[in-house]
Amino acid sequence: MKRCLFSLREVLLTSSSYSTVRTCIVSLVFVLLAINCGPPPQSQYHVPETAAKAAEGATTAQATAGQASLPGSATVRLQEMPYLRNAFKEPPSTGSRTALNDFYATTRAQVRHAAIISDGSLDVLKAFIANGWAPIVMIRFQGRNPEILPVSQYNDQLSEVFLQNPTSLSERRISYADFEKSWAADSRNQCLLITPQQLTQVDIERVLGKYLPQGTFQQVSIRSR
Repeated sequence: MKRCLFSLREVLLTSSSYSTVRTCIVSLVFVLLAINCGPPPQSQYHVPETAAKAAEGATTAQATAGQASLPGSATVRLQEMPYLRNAFKEPPSTGSRTALNDFYATTRAQVRHAAIISDGSLDVLKAFIANGWAPIVMIRFQGRNPEILPVSQYNDQLSEVFLQNPTSLSERRISYADFEKSWAADSRNQCLLITPQQLTQVDIERVLGKYLPQGTFQQVSIRSR
């Protein structure tokens, strides 16, 4: 700025013999130089585009991390659950639609803690699996007689759930659509949980709250021992 003003002053001192028109032109040049050489307003800062995008990405990542969400897949290892396998020493009876509740009642001698979960959904079952629990359901495979089996795995990429026999560890899979249809018809969206400790409604809501949005599992109820 000082250099610009010094150059202009030299022009003005030596231009007394110039015409009025030239003086006006010099004045206009002075205004333009003052604008171009002056400092930018102190309240403006240049933020590189990459830094701005990085900050936006960090904010989005933090917001996503704070939201409840299910993993795309999860697996429960039944071979590490002797308390669950004890309940299947004898094949469960599936002669009626209340067979899952009957299984809950008749396993008192084999397992100490069990819970019937009512009004569930596929996402509720996924949350249990993600938490390390294997929900036991009554399901029918391709028109065959229904069976009572634990759900040991789900996979969103395949859109399938895996059911496993706790004694032989043989595994079968079924699509989400077929599973939900059979589960609703054969066991009325109920499942049985067998765990080392007794579960309460608070325990269920705490686990579901880790993976599902609040308000999506308020209808779920529990009966436990």
